[in-house]
Amino acid sequence: MAQTGCDKSLEAASAMEKDAVRFTEVPRATRLFIDYMYNFDRVARFYSQAGRDSYPLAEFAKRVAAQPLDRQKVADALEDQNRRFGSPELTFEHIEMLRQVDSVAVVTGQQAGLFTGPLFSIHKALTAIKLASCLRSQGVKAVPVFWVASEDHDLEEVNHCKVVDTEGKLIEIRYACPVDTTEPVGQIKLCESINQQINELAAALPDSEFMPELLSDLRATYAPGTGFAEAFAKLLAKIFSKYGVVLLDPMDKRLKQVVSGLYSDAIRKTSQIAESLVEQSSVLEASGYHAQVHTSLDAVPLFTLVNGRRTAMVRKGDYFFLKNSDRCRSLDELLDAIQLDPSAFSPNVTLRPIVQDTLLPTVAYIGGPAEIAYFAQLRPVYNLLGRIEPCILPRASLTLIDRKTQKVLEKYRLKLQDFFEGQDAIIKKTVETVLGTGTAAVFDETEKVINKQLEKLRRSIARLDPTLADALKGGRKKIFYQLNHLRTRFVHVEAERNKVARRQIERASVMLYPEKNLQERELNVFYFLSRYGYSIIDDLYNAIDIGYSNHKIVYLGGVASSVLGAKNP
Repeated sequence: MAQTGCDKSLEAASAMEKDAVRFTEVPRATRLFIDYMYNFDRVARFYSQAGRDSYPLAEFAKRVAAQPLDRQKVADALEDQNRRFGSPELTFEHIEMLRQVDSVAVVTGQQAGLFTGPLFSIHKALTAIKLASCLRSQGVKAVPVFWVASEDHDLEEVNHCKVVDTEGKLIEIRYACPVDTTEPVGQIKLCESINQQINELAAALPDSEFMPELLSDLRATYAPGTGFAEAFAKLLAKIFSKYGVVLLDPMDKRLKQVVSGLYSDAIRKTSQIAESLVEQSSVLEASGYHAQVHTSLDAVPLFTLVNGRRTAMVRKGDYFFLKNSDRCRSLDELLDAIQLDPSAFSPNVTLRPIVQDTLLPTVAYIGGPAEIAYFAQLRPVYNLLGRIEPCILPRASLTLIDRKTQKVLEKYRLKLQDFFEGQDAIIKKTVETVLGTGTAAVFDETEKVINKQLEKLRRSIARLDPTLADALKGGRKKIFYQLNHLRTRFVHVEAERNKVARRQIERASVMLYPEKNLQERELNVFYFLSRYGYSIIDDLYNAIDIGYSNHKIVYLGGVASSVLGAKNP
């Protein structure tokens, strides 16, 4: 497969690929995301002046690199972190590159999901790696960085993963230890039961030639006593060992010191930030879009740790209160607390990207649909805090189809979009177009004949008495209700008679659209690692086109769109 580099526009990249689905066909895709992908001129005013195309980034990188940054302190912290994560030597070469004043970072990030969480975490990292490689080919010193969201405190979002077992059933594996769910995940240590979750994962996956290495790596990275977010980072370091991605844990006290000035500035400008966010949200909504982040005029852009718990604050007059509490600090007291111990504070969703861009020379951020949406609200905040907003580019959006699933699609003449309609609709279509085509054709012909004869009857009786024609309308509805009911019963009987077809379609549905969601949002990478080994990461890397506008279908197993045997960057 030809690779699309940084010299290709979004539209050009999309035109190259036949096995794809436009996001206009994907359920629940928002209007803002659709316009961002296909009608950028409509939303350009909400985003960085760098636009959405990767081609101008080489020039934009010069401006980003020229910002005053504390590169050495950040690089020192990153070096220590990545030693702890077991990152490869290439990562440390990239960290050394970040020390240089003309280098930039291509950043992405995600919550620390169990065993890497949903597939899109892998897709995000590979997109950042690919863009950095493209920029380096243009002479830009670009480094891929993955932001491990260790400060997030919503454990329920990250404490599980899902795979399809050998019987084709969707299995959820959930971290079982009781923990304080208000605690940042970066503070949570894995308990002994993590070994049970690894065993559950192993039991669900095939006993392939790849499993011994995979299980060994899982037990080494997700060992009892390891931090929840640290284990995530260690596993990413292993998965992307050929690519040198730099992993960043924002809870590092040295990084907190670097951003303490930003924290103070944000607190001084709390009211301005809140007002600008509320106003920008109103502008978005007036333009027919949604506000991804709901905010209010009393919102404070920092959380504070109280007894280890991440706690929101609200502003009331000149004081900053803990949310739902009478405890408060004055502005000066809060500024003193930040200077004394910045590690006791963390940014909310509206400040986090600016913290990132204070630590790193971020030329581009690789985001998913929700992130692209909330960046539309942040431009005024970047301006207030004097930071350059990076180019926002979409992560690769992929559905991976193995050979077994592809055979089912071919056998029953199905495509990915069919699964968006649900299993019942797919089975009905399969029965009528593949299994029971003769009877389905008779139903179609019967409907046509009845329609024709009823219309003939309507015209005839309407000449005698218009009220009789009106009565016929009700009769027609009853006739077709009974006919459709009979057709539904036929589909059910035919599907029961073809139980093999039903099972195959149900399994394909679990693979392609699990829980009525895109595969990348539900399934974990270990389903594919267990069948293809770590080499599939190289395959996915070469399947990614930077700035690609559609949801891409990648066939695995040596068929038309296969990327097996791809070279490393």
